[in-house]
Parts: sequence; C-alpha cells; structure tokens
Amino acid sequence: MFRTIARTFASARCPMASRRTLRHTALLSLLTMAVMSAFAANALAVSGTPINVGTPFESGPPAVAVDSAGTAYIAWANTKDLPPATTDLVQYCVLPAGAKGCSHTGTLAPADSGTNIDGVQVLVDGSTLILLADVYGTAGSNAGDYIPEQEWESTDGGATFSSVNGGLSVADGILSADTGPVSAVVVPGTNVLGYGWISAASFVPNVGAAPTFDAFPLSSPAECSTVMCPAYELYSVLEPDTNADQVANLGGQYASQTGANPGVMGIFDTDFSNGPLGCPAGEGTAYAYGSGVQSAVNDYDSTSAAGAGSAWKVLTAQADCNVDYPAVGGGPSGFGVLEHSTANNDIVYHRFDQAHENFDTPPVTIAGNASEEDSAVSQDGAGGVYGTFLLGGGGGPISLVYSSNAGASWTGPTTLNPDTDGGASDVTSAVGPTGQGWATWTDNGSIFAQQFDAKDAIAASIGSEGSSSGTSVTITVTCASTPCTVTITITIDPVVTANATRASTDSKRTRHKTITLATGTFTIHRKGLDKLAVKLTKTGKKYFATHHGHVKGAGVLLGVKTSSGVEKVTRTITIAIHKKR
Repeated sequence: MFRTIARTFASARCPMASRRTLRHTALLSLLTMAVMSAFAANALAVSGTPINVGTPFESGPPAVAVDSAGTAYIAWANTKDLPPATTDLVQYCVLPAGAKGCSHTGTLAPADSGTNIDGVQVLVDGSTLILLADVYGTAGSNAGDYIPEQEWESTDGGATFSSVNGGLSVADGILSADTGPVSAVVVPGTNVLGYGWISAASFVPNVGAAPTFDAFPLSSPAECSTVMCPAYELYSVLEPDTNADQVANLGGQYASQTGANPGVMGIFDTDFSNGPLGCPAGEGTAYAYGSGVQSAVNDYDSTSAAGAGSAWKVLTAQADCNVDYPAVGGGPSGFGVLEHSTANNDIVYHRFDQAHENFDTPPVTIAGNASEEDSAVSQDGAGGVYGTFLLGGGGGPISLVYSSNAGASWTGPTTLNPDTDGGASDVTSAVGPTGQGWATWTDNGSIFAQQFDAKDAIAASIGSEGSSSGTSVTITVTCASTPCTVTITITIDPVVTANATRASTDSKRTRHKTITLATGTFTIHRKGLDKLAVKLTKTGKKYFATHHGHVKGAGVLLGVKTSSGVEKVTRTITIAIHKKR
C-alpha cells in the first residue's frame, strides 16, 4: 500500500540523525621443540597489521563481510565527488586472509546518475558477493525507479561485479524524507536478502516513526522502488497498528541467523522519558524480532506484521534502559546485543531469550568501569562471539573481546590497533565461519582493515627478562583483563642454548633433553605489569648453581585460563642470577 509514494523529496532527503558525538610472530629457536611449533611469542601482538585499502579522502562508513576462506570484502561510499563523475561512488577491496593488500579493487557508479549514497552494505550468500548502496538524487523522468536500493553482484570472488536489473532499485522501505538506511542481512531461507530502514516521521496515514524491513530475492529480483514494487513484496512496518511505539531515527542495526533457530532481529536507539519505550534517563533501546525461514506463510514482508502469515513476532518493544551504542549479532549461539551501560559505566552483553522472545536474561559484564563506541558483534560457525569497539569512546584504541560460551564469559578487551592519532571512526567488523575476523575503519581520509582471530583477545604478555636468587625466578607478566589465572613453566634445552652461539653441526646428532627450571600458578587481580616469583624445581636449582651471571635462552610457557580453556603464550627470556652475599 506504500508503493505509490513518489520520492519527490529525494533532493531534500537528510541522512539519519545522531544524538551522540561520533567517535608475530617472534623467533623461538631457543625454546623446546614442542613449544616452538605451537604458539606465538606474545599474545598482545595481534595476528594482523593495519592495511590501507583505499584513500577516498571523504567517505561514508565502511562495511565488511567475511567468507568461509577468511577473505574480507570491504566497501564504502566515496563521497569526495571528484571530476569527472562529481557524484558519490561505491568502492571496494577484496582482502584474502594473510594478505598485505587488496587482491581486487574497483569503483562502481550508481545508475541513472545518482548523486548521493547514504550507506553501503556487503553480504556474502554462498558463492555470491553482494554490494548494496542506498542511493538518491537520480535524474530523468524515471528517477524514482532507481531509488533507494541499487545492487551489484559478483560470482568470481570480487574480481568483477555486474549491476542487478541495470540499477533499478531492488528494495524499498521509505516512509518519508526522514527515513535513513540501517543495514542489510541474509534472510533465513533460500536465496533471500533483506534491508532495513528507520524513520523519524512518516507522511503515510496512521504510521509514525517506525523501522521498516524489506525482503527480496537474491536471484533476478524485480524492481522494487519508491515508484513500483511487486504485490508479493510489500515491506513490513515494524510497529503495532495501535499505540505506536515510535523510535525516531537515532540509529540501529539488523542481524540474522540460520541453523536451528533462524531469525532476524533489529536493535534501535531510543531517547524517550515516557511512553511505551520510555526510560527514566531517556537513553535506551528497542528491538524487533522475527523467526523462521522466509516463505509464503512465514513472510518477512508481511504488511500485517506480527499477524497471520508474518515472520515478525515482536514489533518495536523495549529492550534495555540506560544503555547506548548497541550492536546486535546472531549465529549458532543466538542473538545478543553488545552495549554500554550508562547506569554502571560497564560494557555489557545482553543475550536474547528466543524461547520467551524477550531480553529477560541478565546482562553479562564484559569490562567494568569502561565505555565503548562504534561497536560491532558477530559469530563464527561454532558460535564463538566476537566484539569490536573503540574502548573509552572516540579517540580510544580499537579493541577486541571474545566469548566461547554464548556470551556467558569473555576474554579481553585487548588492543587490536592503538589508534595513536585518535582519528579512528566508523569502526566495524565481521567474522567468517572458520573464525577469521576483519575489522575496518576510517582514519584521516583513508579506509583501513586489520585481521584478527579469537587468540588475539587473550590479554596476557611476558617480559623479556627475569632474575633469580637461587630459589625462584621472578618474571613480569601483564594481564589486560583481570582476574587472570596463569600457569607458568620455565624450561631450557642446554644443547640448543649451547649451540645457539656456535653453528655446530654436531648438535643435530645430539639428543636434546629439556630441563624444567621452574613452575607455578598465580591469579592476578590487577591490570598492568605484575612481578611473579616462580619457584625453582630441584633440577632447576642445580642448573642455576652451576651457572654464574646469566642464563640465556630460557623458554617461558604461559597458560592463561579462559572461558574456552587454556590459551598459551610463550617467550624466550634471559635470566640474571644474583649471587648470595
């Protein structure tokens, strides 16, 4: 019923408003052979380094998706409007895991001379890569046919892209000039995509501020624009028919999940002190939830949302109060929201109860006395949950947290990128099925990307030197997340150590015997550097008694207890021996 709405306001359309200010491998040749082959030298040295994937000088927020091979597909709107195009453009980069630069790059221009792009989204559906751009400012007598959503697809890993339907819009959920794009998802089912918007107001009778959602086919979608759309594809207005829960257009995200509990969830910022979504302090969140796979009898496009035949079960209901900067993610561990609790100044994760279709579960604290901004949350194929954000808000380091048990407990936050210039913004991330993750952000006119995995969330490191008085070895250990329980084993291979300074071929025929010098288990209760005295073994005491001055080439194996088990960190150190007076 909304498809007859002409987009006469295209040139005056404003972007979505915001209520807040926007934002290793070390050489281990002296360790025992088993340890050498297993672990990196320092858990705080993350698995990737920042890669400049493009310098548009002016751009919209980047988007990223990761496939089963760990390849990242990153796209953004170049808004510099340089000649000869003088319009916004879609640019992209394909980054395989371990790569130091893009394997494919390109620029795509909106059809019908579209001048502006509100947002760009990237999706991976099987072997198909999808780019979506929310476009306006098209020209000509058929301008409305090309707005709001233009699509490009690639079936060769991003080497080439083709425009879908010649640029005719593939989805629509526009209520008014105050409608802004939120995000796109792969809808549970077979070859179905979805896009969501949110509006501050509407010129549609009896419809106020509301989120909207439109599902459309991946293969050969018909035109669905502000001018026309097939009768079978009428978008959902996600608010009750009566006593509307108006959310305004302060921001939000959509997420989807397949598997045993398929569904789609939207999370939206609110700022009301009264009404159905009112919070005493104003700031809060609302959510919409749909379940099941897309079908004619379980339709994510049903105009009678939450009615018979609709996939939507909850329409714009209150989620949490006294929170801001929410991010929603879904996967094998279910839906959950990462957010900042303004009541306690904590970073928390609130898991959604799909059985009750609400947030009646208690939030879990990820980091106390901490805040975040630009958060993103996603899951791998095993249900591991990953979160990234600017720790402390704008200017803070880009940080990572990880949970292996559906958000019940977390490791981190650890620093992915220190953001030394304080210029990082629009931070987002995604994780592929195998656990390879990529973060992307803008900084000083460039788009950056950096890979990570679960081990990068281990918050522990080992100092390069130790000391001993004959009964113990004192070393320094740093835990960024506390309490932190560690088991320390210090070993040495005398043969390897002796031959490290002389290239003797005879050592290859010498039997190696690793000596355990010291062991101990400790619980660290404070963040930062901590000195730990690890007791020498009987063999260790004898070894130190025969050495004077320094012991070089000792290997420290640090086992850090996490929610997913024991993660291991290693380092080679030099130990100074203090003689007794």
